[in-house]
Amino acid sequence: MTGCATSPDPAKICTADWIEPRAERALDRLEERTQTSIRAIRKAGASYIAGDTPGPLTLLSLRTALNDLEDEFKNGPGTRDLRLLARTCNDPDFIEKTLTDWLDRQEFPSQLIAFLNATSLLDRLIELAEGDIAADQKS
Repeated sequence: MTGCATSPDPAKICTADWIEPRAERALDRLEERTQTSIRAIRKAGASYIAGDTPGPLTLLSLRTALNDLEDEFKNGPGTRDLRLLARTCNDPDFIEKTLTDWLDRQEFPSQLIAFLNATSLLDRLIELAEGDIAADQKS
């Protein structure tokens, strides 16, 4: 019973060797569950980058993709795993750093990333993923 009542010491367990495979597993889950959304974002982004106006179906697909991403970042299993790691290691910046790495793995063109940043969509997704972590850290 006493083993259940103790909490891990972040200094002892939060080494790169311990956290890296767990973060990678969480990102793999996130990546697997967001494949369709990422494809839709890439398609709309390609149209935008080419200077074309995306058609109504592409825009509808983009909106659906962004809604799905919001849902996944809000309460998906990969996101929950990332929150647990951030809490365990007492690292309020962990989720933002990890999701930035995830975004890099998606290999979006720089123009698309600039667009997502300009519209604050990425900030919103990171806020959703952080959930109550930021509030917990400030308290």
